[in-house]
Amino acid sequence: MWSPNARDIGGLPTRYGVPTRAGALVRTDAFATVPDELRALGAGLVLDLRSDWELKERHPLGGDPAYRRIPWIDPEAEKLRDPDAEPRLVDVYRNSLTRNADHIRRIFAAIADAPADLPVVVHCKAGKDRTGLTVAVLLELAGVPRDRIAADYAISEVNLGTQDGPEFARTRPETILGSLDHLDSLGGVRAYLSWLGLSAGQIHRLAARLVPVEAEAIVFDFDGLLMDTETTMVESWQAEWAHHGLELDLDGFWPGHGGDVTEQRYAVLAAAVGTGYDRSASHARRQAHRDRLHADLDFRPGILEWIRTARDLGLTVAIASSSPRSWVLPHLERVDAVPLFDHITTGDEVTTHKPDPAIYHLALQRLGSPFAIAVEDTPHGVAAARSAGMYTVAVPNPYVQPASVADADLVLGSAADILLTDLLLSARS
Repeated sequence: MWSPNARDIGGLPTRYGVPTRAGALVRTDAFATVPDELRALGAGLVLDLRSDWELKERHPLGGDPAYRRIPWIDPEAEKLRDPDAEPRLVDVYRNSLTRNADHIRRIFAAIADAPADLPVVVHCKAGKDRTGLTVAVLLELAGVPRDRIAADYAISEVNLGTQDGPEFARTRPETILGSLDHLDSLGGVRAYLSWLGLSAGQIHRLAARLVPVEAEAIVFDFDGLLMDTETTMVESWQAEWAHHGLELDLDGFWPGHGGDVTEQRYAVLAAAVGTGYDRSASHARRQAHRDRLHADLDFRPGILEWIRTARDLGLTVAIASSSPRSWVLPHLERVDAVPLFDHITTGDEVTTHKPDPAIYHLALQRLGSPFAIAVEDTPHGVAAARSAGMYTVAVPNPYVQPASVADADLVLGSAADILLTDLLLSARS
């Protein structure tokens, strides 16, 4: 049988709308013989947090490839510890989180790098303090409400029969809650793990161990989303109208689809200018103005970070744009970004434009039809992605009202408003 303080951490609610995964993480106290349940579990990692002085005999899993011991307590740091400065258990916990930073980094790195499809078992001696802190940090990262984290921690004293024992043998909710408050003072759980030295990918894998991630790809629109070419377009038209002593009226300027309406716009300008309008000269002048604006044009805020994170996490990264390839590629080449994308699907490859979903159907076909996140900036882009059955995020360009893209699963003011890792944990098919 499992030891008395053993339990699966699955089934707890999270802010991502799904419970923590069952069979992904098991916490326990030490065991003298290998429980039958552990053998059946087929753990990819059994992590022992005990120190050298606690090992009276060889671990029953000693020599097993899944077994690894990383003491929570750093013996060199422990020499500098002042017990009188830690009168309460919560004081020990708080200081431990920073005092033992090097060892704690190795612990979380081991969990992050463990096989994602196999369970991880974490234990110390009683399974309440070092194991309790480790699990609390993971549950905080997974978005489990703190009252539920505290309840999981508190049950240890019941399992161990220490609820009437000395204070340091107990697991009062306020002890772990005070420790999590201390994480807040350090910038929060992600900042803490980053400070320890874990990479963004490792932090994401820690969260994904408990919160299932469905998305395998992310597909971006181009104009107005990756780069704000909508503003450069408007400014170039405004400049051309001003050249003729006129003011561009933006009412009716946007067509409500992803097709090319350049000639219609020239026709409106020609009618406003009247006799003597030179379409060729007008186009050359407007294009030269826009090219100057494009010289320093780069990705919109937060977008490049999303792309790099997606690639670091092994997601497929693609573009699905209604614009032709001859327009999209030069912009990407200007900022050396073509290699960032696994697939680039453009409007000249389909016969219809957004809001028709054809461009997304083709992109998904090339991706192998995974569950993918679409990122758009316009109502017709959102409609196209939704029609293709994709989880859709809207980051409206400056000329789009957020209310007009409310059909998206998530509407953001900027890609910088949320970490891609948080988005991936939230996105559901």
